Amino acid sequence: MASFSLIRLCLLSLTHATVGLQSFDNVVMFALLGEGITLPCGIPSITSCSSVNWNLAGEFRTVTEVVKAGMVTAPNALRLGLLKDCSLKINRLVLDDARIYSCNSGLLNSNVSLQILAIAERSTPADSTIELQCFLNTYKGYVACSNTGIHIKWSTEDNTPIHGDRFQFKHESECFSKLIITKKLTDHHRKWKCQLTHNDMVQATITYTTTIQDGTEEVFTAVGESVSLSCSNTSSLSMSGLVKWSVGERTLADDVSPYKGQTEALHVKKDYSLVISKVKPLHTGDYQCTEFTDQQKVFNKIRLHTLDVTSEHGPGDDNLTLTCVLTCTKDCGKDFNLTWSGGSHNSWQSGLMHDNNTLINRLFLPVFSMTDEITCFVQREGEVMASKKWRIINPLQTPAWVVLPIALLICLTAGGLYMYMKRKHNKDAGNEQSNIRMMHVYEVIQDATNEELHQQTQTKRGAENTTGSFYDLLQAVN
Repeated sequence: MASFSLIRLCLLSLTHATVGLQSFDNVVMFALLGEGITLPCGIPSITSCSSVNWNLAGEFRTVTEVVKAGMVTAPNALRLGLLKDCSLKINRLVLDDARIYSCNSGLLNSNVSLQILAIAERSTPADSTIELQCFLNTYKGYVACSNTGIHIKWSTEDNTPIHGDRFQFKHESECFSKLIITKKLTDHHRKWKCQLTHNDMVQATITYTTTIQDGTEEVFTAVGESVSLSCSNTSSLSMSGLVKWSVGERTLADDVSPYKGQTEALHVKKDYSLVISKVKPLHTGDYQCTEFTDQQKVFNKIRLHTLDVTSEHGPGDDNLTLTCVLTCTKDCGKDFNLTWSGGSHNSWQSGLMHDNNTLINRLFLPVFSMTDEITCFVQREGEVMASKKWRIINPLQTPAWVVLPIALLICLTAGGLYMYMKRKHNKDAGNEQSNIRMMHVYEVIQDATNEELHQQTQTKRGAENTTGSFYDLLQAVN
């Protein structure tokens, strides 16, 4: 496809040169099948999209018009749109959209090469292998890819490179790669990632989920966390049908519906997924989601493994032993591994130990070399599936943690006592001022009262003197 793209690009360039068009730098863009993309029109200083045309180069030197004078004219106009900046928007990409697109306005022109990354599965029910094909564009690598700097690589969902005896890689060209997997039942609902790089820069990443007939999905979770187990495709569930969850031979409920939770630890959501809150090792098991009918149609099978970390102090508390335990439904697979992160150079691990259906790895830590946080990881074929953290308080730091709360308590007590004494002092001072003011008012009132009594006495005496004088005068007249 890339060689044909270059031929188309050359043809467009020759055509533009013939008619005197000025071309700008060509742009290469990468996208994923089924997604949308916006192709920029690289012509500067466009005042109106009414003068813009978009064309695409087809096979056998054909050129197809998709936008003319700012109007979409392509047959698949429902998936195309012209934006305000004259860019071409393409929705729901199909492989045939991988072409050379040309935007022109007057004598100006710019080209965009659209490359689409896709992934497909080639498998037959009787075959013991799964073949995944990751490729650019429609030719699926059967035509030599002349793109320079293109590289396709495979990884797990967490970007861990895929390795192991049951994996094979075949690179037909730089633009086409195969991943051949020896099938396992636990590959059901497992995700595989194909990543495209161009000049060592990641340009596109696509993920594919494999489905295995009668397969079992493996789920790993840490103790104390919550996990949701999907019931998968329940679209075929009848209108009156109900879903039944079971673990092993035990049915979790006779009538499990989204509106009838069982316990605080287990409940079913509206999409019929089973949620387990605060997972414990006893929740390990084979879960099955089925339709509650005579046919007992199975929607999904899930194998749940739990990861836990416990601690134990040595004699004299001079060392600490952390034990990471993976509890498996059945025997832990040979491709399972437990690793530690966060230990110091003075710590050492016991190595993997198998005990019935558990996988164990111990970490021995001297007290003086303890770190704040240590994590145990469970890996499946190198991919991290779950982790469990353990936080450590160093005994050497304990006095600081003890003194700090005590000091804070003392400060709060002293502050409270100070505020109490201050309020009491202010209250006493206020009472004293009130008493002084009341005494002053009393004295003023007393003085006013005495003065009034004095005036009344003087008035009375004056009246008596006047009466006596008048009486003497009458006596003299007589």
